Amino acid sequence: MELRPWQEAPKRDGVLLMAPHELSAGRRAEVLRSVRWSWVHLTSAGADFIDLAEWPADTLLTRSWRCYAAPLAEYALHAVLTHEWRRGTPWQERDTRSAPAPDAPPVPAGASTGGGTGLWGAEVTVAGWGAVGQRLATVLDALGARVTVLRRSPEPGSPFRQTSDLGRALDADHLVVALPLTAGTRHLFDRAALGRARPGLHLVNVSRAAIVDQEALTELCAAGRLFATLDVTDPEPLPTGHPLRSLPTVRLSPHVAWRSRDSDAAFADDFATIWAALADSDTSAAPDPSAAAGFSTDPHSSHAPGIAHAPGISDVSAPGVPAPAVPAPGAPAPGVPVPAVPAPGAPAPAVPLPTVPAPSAPAPDARALDAVIPGLVPPTSGRRARAAVRALLTPGRS
Repeated sequence: MELRPWQEAPKRDGVLLMAPHELSAGRRAEVLRSVRWSWVHLTSAGADFIDLAEWPADTLLTRSWRCYAAPLAEYALHAVLTHEWRRGTPWQERDTRSAPAPDAPPVPAGASTGGGTGLWGAEVTVAGWGAVGQRLATVLDALGARVTVLRRSPEPGSPFRQTSDLGRALDADHLVVALPLTAGTRHLFDRAALGRARPGLHLVNVSRAAIVDQEALTELCAAGRLFATLDVTDPEPLPTGHPLRSLPTVRLSPHVAWRSRDSDAAFADDFATIWAALADSDTSAAPDPSAAAGFSTDPHSSHAPGIAHAPGISDVSAPGVPAPAVPAPGAPAPGVPVPAVPAPGAPAPAVPLPTVPAPSAPAPDARALDAVIPGLVPPTSGRRARAAVRALLTPGRS
């Protein structure tokens, strides 16, 4: 792979890696219009920077849907634990206790160095079931919290309680917002919903500020009804003197929950994973992933600094990414004829043996394609876009 500045991209069939948060709306529009891109990969988990209604159907649009899951879940866990222990930590820098009296118990009744209760038995709602929601729910459950997942369509067989009812979701000690910003989630937690929340609810937002009615949240936190830990606000940063900056019931961070030791280039793993899956898929036979993808409930971390390239691709595979074709379960191995088996009592059909792809033609890797569907952003036409990606991977093309 050769990375170039976007200004040096070919006029058509280039691949753009774009950090949308680093560009103004006008600059983003300029970059997207400058070339007939075959594929645009966002370094963000969120695609709310893009006008999907105007997106060309033959341009693949993907996002970095997994790489920020661990740091975002860690941030949310840190926020929840910090709130639980807000009245004092369980340890001291030095032991200030007096020497024990003769025959005194080692831990007198009522002795405590902090005012926290921890997560064991706490009611925590995780709003969203993308990579962040799944990881966070698993960690919280392991620490003894009673986890409820807010989902549009609860899934049978989940190990966690699920609900699509906002009232049930807000009846908790903590609510972690890990939803994408869409027309359906904008102000999902509006004034009416927040007004019905359990008194003392602690709201953690690692997604987008517009999912929560910020004005209503501010008023409820000022009244002591709610608490909040916000990594996102509207606008960013908040104006000097904004009440959220000074409320004792609110903690703010400057949109850094996505950060990790590897976050500056973490998106490259998601890009390579999608690339490998699309390169191995059979564009004529594989299903259109955009028809099944829907909008993932991944959060929208919008940061991965320093990337705004338009790479030319001149190799047949991504370096370091294995790309074996894996037949679907029960499918014949490539190159092995399979005889037709007639129904009992029926004459043998007068047809030749089924045509089997030659070993040089990879079979569709449905499982690999399914694994990257959350990274595909609708309404991209998956089949046409995959065909363009396959053309890009032809040796000699750039």
